[in-house]
Amino acid sequence: MAERGLRRRLSVDERRAELLRIGMRLFSTRAYEEIWVEEIAELAGISRGLLYHYFPTKRDFYVAVSREAAAEAGALTAPDPSLPPSERLHAGIDAFVRYAEEHSQGFLTAYRGSLAGDPEVRAIVEEGRQRQAARILELVAPDDEPPPLLCIAVYGWIALAQSIIARWLQKREATREAVCELLSGALSGVIAAAMEADERTRSLVGN
Repeated sequence: MAERGLRRRLSVDERRAELLRIGMRLFSTRAYEEIWVEEIAELAGISRGLLYHYFPTKRDFYVAVSREAAAEAGALTAPDPSLPPSERLHAGIDAFVRYAEEHSQGFLTAYRGSLAGDPEVRAIVEEGRQRQAARILELVAPDDEPPPLLCIAVYGWIALAQSIIARWLQKREATREAVCELLSGALSGVIAAAMEADERTRSLVGN
């Protein structure tokens, strides 16, 4: 049974942040349809009317939680510009997995959002994936327009990485270091395969 929140005086910003954290906790493990407004209000220790003051509908709340989760992931996994490109790539993967481990509720909320039926939530998740893909492509092909196959491969790797990490968080069948190695190897593989396929295509067109 969910633990009832204590009634506390909070500023508007503090209350909103608390509600978003509660939303991440709920939506990271359960479907939208399984969560009730009354439950959210009870966990926050507020009335349903006050909750509606911050978020007019449950869907508004869900969208706001999804947006907060995506923004959090983007900010906490930003690459370190002081590192060389190759090191930055591996450091980025480590940061992504570390973020997922230390902020599992936010990560799983964003991941579950990719499976949601709500188009606005899916668009938020898609924007996050595109941002992560752009970061990788900037390191792999910094001076050139990346070929379409490479863009497809990197985007596909991000979806794969999210699925692998979500499974790992739920099962914990391997160490974080092993998951990072797996993801690094998979990224190197899809990049190499995409570049080879693009080169073969260019050769065929040239002939």
